[in-house]
Amino acid sequence: MKIIALTFVFLFLFPALVLGGEKEDGFLKEHMIPLARAFIKRNHVPCNPDFETNKLIRLKVDFFDDGRPGCLATMMTQDRFWFDFQSDGKKTDIRSFHSSNVRTYYELDDAPKEKIEAVKALNLRNKLNLTNALQVAKQYFQLQGHDEKNFHPPTIRQCYWIGKDEVWGNLPYYEVEWYRKDVNLADRSKGITTLPEVSITVSGVDSSLIYYLRSNLPIGSDF
Repeated sequence: MKIIALTFVFLFLFPALVLGGEKEDGFLKEHMIPLARAFIKRNHVPCNPDFETNKLIRLKVDFFDDGRPGCLATMMTQDRFWFDFQSDGKKTDIRSFHSSNVRTYYELDDAPKEKIEAVKALNLRNKLNLTNALQVAKQYFQLQGHDEKNFHPPTIRQCYWIGKDEVWGNLPYYEVEWYRKDVNLADRSKGITTLPEVSITVSGVDSSLIYYLRSNLPIGSDF
């Protein structure tokens, strides 16, 4: 699973609910709220699209201070859904979405037996496999406006948990990645993190969207 943006971690530790000015408040109302509400409706996220902005749990807007137009911004709804935004001053995208209600990876080295058994039991709820999970992920991929002809064939893996002594097991979640066609797949194998890609994680329990990331794609484009 991709690591969630460091701003998310920072905001979990240091709540930020005060935008700090008229400019930030305008960006929230004109861009963040409409984009988040449209995303919720389009992807059937189990969150009220008419959420009250005064009940957001986390909220932060950072305009660039190096002369560049635009900003980075993030917010979390009362239902614990994260939205991460990027803007170039003219166009704004949702860079990533994440449900904080679902964990797609566990390290159980020192966990008690009861915890390990509970995590093992999660996969008993799985209704998908690699084949139909890929089809579900492709539907979400298309809902964001992406076209597969602009990308290499996707790769898919089932999320998992690990314990000590190399013990591991599957979780009922699937991560799918699409790299843009101009990406050299040998660079992907090297672990280069600046390659243009789309990553989607879906639930095998209810086929919902858990995670979405558009990384290193031009703002306002679908490729």
